[in-house]
Amino acid sequence: MDKIEIMPNIYLTNDYALYLDDGIIAIADLHLGYEAVLQAQGVSIPRFQKKIIMNRLRNILQKYEPELIVVNGDFKHEFSRNLWQEWEEVREVLALLTKKAEVVLVRGNHDNYLKTITSKLNVPLVKRYSWGNLTFVHGHEKVKQEGHMVLGHDHPSLKLRDAIGASIKLPCFLFNKKEKIIVLPAISPLATGTNVVHKSKFLSPLLNEVDMSSSDVYAISEIGLLDFKKIRDLTAL
Repeated sequence: MDKIEIMPNIYLTNDYALYLDDGIIAIADLHLGYEAVLQAQGVSIPRFQKKIIMNRLRNILQKYEPELIVVNGDFKHEFSRNLWQEWEEVREVLALLTKKAEVVLVRGNHDNYLKTITSKLNVPLVKRYSWGNLTFVHGHEKVKQEGHMVLGHDHPSLKLRDAIGASIKLPCFLFNKKEKIIVLPAISPLATGTNVVHKSKFLSPLLNEVDMSSSDVYAISEIGLLDFKKIRDLTAL
């Protein structure tokens, strides 16, 4: 299936996005400029990430026609400065998004110097954003919980292995109904994150304060969104 309704009018989608029926899309962790950071560290890889992200965003815009897009942190990758690749890619991605919808950027831990770019494009950069009973924060800082919290930051994924040892890692959503927490997958193909199975400690302080083993796991795949039930059930396998 392409989407799963987890609360009235709120859906997880197989397009790396949280969708609200009133015309809102939330995505997280694009990490634009990732290849340039790797190159500065002596690791040279082709620049392929932007093309994949742009295709994913175009698909989201076409399919859901949102009026508002919330980017829930880590729009860019480099901590300490704005690399030339980040200037180029941030401008290009924001040009795509702002042509179709209003855009709000929630600041992530990688977004230290993002305001230098966004201030010239008239796109707001905020620490948190609220809509109805949802509060969007990136998740890297300790925050007071208000309503249902929507986080990025942890890049949740699920690693599957077959009988002969071959494995695949699928980006996934985490939904904890009891604790009122939704964790978004990274839309970046390079930021695949760590396996939620057997994970005892998360990056987000908020996730470490609650029982995340009761979270439902929904993995993104080529055949649609897959319901793997709760983390604790997967750990028991």
